[in-house]
Amino acid sequence: MTDFPETEIQAAKNTAEPLAGSSNRKALACGFVIAVIAFSLINLLALGTLSERASGLTREALSKRSEESSQQGSWSFWVARNYLMKEKAPPVVMFGSSLIGSATFSADTLTVKNYRDCVVDRRAATLEKDLKLCLGANTEVFNASIPGSMASDAFLLSCALFKPDDKPQLVIIGVNPRDFIDNTVTAPADTEPFQFFSRYVSLGNLSKAAFSDPFAYLDWTFHQYVPLKRLNARLGEIAMQLSRLGQTRGDEHPRTLVSHLNVKRSILQVFMGGGMDIRKGEWLIPYPMPYGFQDNMPEYMRRYKNPKPALYSAEKRFFNAFLSRLKDENIKVIVVNMPSTYPNRSLLPDSFWHEFRTYLSSTCTKYGADYMDLSDDFRFIISDYLDTVHLNSAGGTRLFNIIASKIGSSPALSAAAIPQELPPELRSNVKTSSTNNSWR
Repeated sequence: MTDFPETEIQAAKNTAEPLAGSSNRKALACGFVIAVIAFSLINLLALGTLSERASGLTREALSKRSEESSQQGSWSFWVARNYLMKEKAPPVVMFGSSLIGSATFSADTLTVKNYRDCVVDRRAATLEKDLKLCLGANTEVFNASIPGSMASDAFLLSCALFKPDDKPQLVIIGVNPRDFIDNTVTAPADTEPFQFFSRYVSLGNLSKAAFSDPFAYLDWTFHQYVPLKRLNARLGEIAMQLSRLGQTRGDEHPRTLVSHLNVKRSILQVFMGGGMDIRKGEWLIPYPMPYGFQDNMPEYMRRYKNPKPALYSAEKRFFNAFLSRLKDENIKVIVVNMPSTYPNRSLLPDSFWHEFRTYLSSTCTKYGADYMDLSDDFRFIISDYLDTVHLNSAGGTRLFNIIASKIGSSPALSAAAIPQELPPELRSNVKTSSTNNSWR
């Protein structure tokens, strides 16, 4: 064997290393280019997943969701479904959280003298009855309340459902401080309604206000505008749909106060419950509705711990946008500062209440909305409540009598509350005087 000098071996090694390094770099560069091209091609093939925002939330879009096939989903899904399955938009739509929901469903049990299914019984029978007494004409009121709804959620819901040629004439918005300052919510984007409706709505300059930090905003932006991310979400829905194969459809379940897990729910749990497995026949308000007051002060002590969290300014921006959009759509608006008991109100300092009421009043004036402050109205007494904020059947009946009277006393609101297809002579003869406010 021939022995090469050490210097020659070292020289050969030094020459080989740059060649290998250059080859590796070329391979990495080539692999990166191939990966980018593959990623781009996949995203081009998945561009159809971005069409949801362009087309908006429609019956067709809803029918493609896994919730429709299983008849099981969130409150957002069910509210959207009940609204979109109508042939035309109802003249009046109510927005709000469980405060509007509890008042509506509780009062309606008395009006219809039967139970109410919070999933599908979305016509506000009590307010419809009171409006007929005030206006002398039948109308339809749709209850679009969602448990835990924030001001931002109401805005997104309206953007997703209201179309230029298919929208209500009058909107009633029930608000409460919790809709703006809930300390258990970090940012508007944290809620289930936001996650559901934002895929069908363009947020525009409200995008950054929806998130608690820049990284969350960037991740959401990436998810919204990179088709592959949207496709991944769609695959998740398909997987959920496959997992539900063989389950009994919600409309085949008996109407019972016991859930499919055989867990009994209290009345308040029905009003405030959430989740993704909501089905017809399992969220009922009984008739007659039993009276029982529950102390929920510890819960609201957590929600109101900080009366001015960062969330407050973000929710104000969404509320302003909500009223501005309704004004641009020529939809009449009534904002109702919902009643609550003194112990609940006392959790927030007087300085907050002064600022909050001033904000609501001035903002309504700015956008041409009517404003009713019932937050400390003396007509609501302790026996009108299920807890410190949720109204029972007596309180709900009282609330809608007051709202109907407000509508009946205004020619503009009265005209907006009745269907447009009524003959002109009937519309011109609508009563505009308030009803008897004596409490039954």
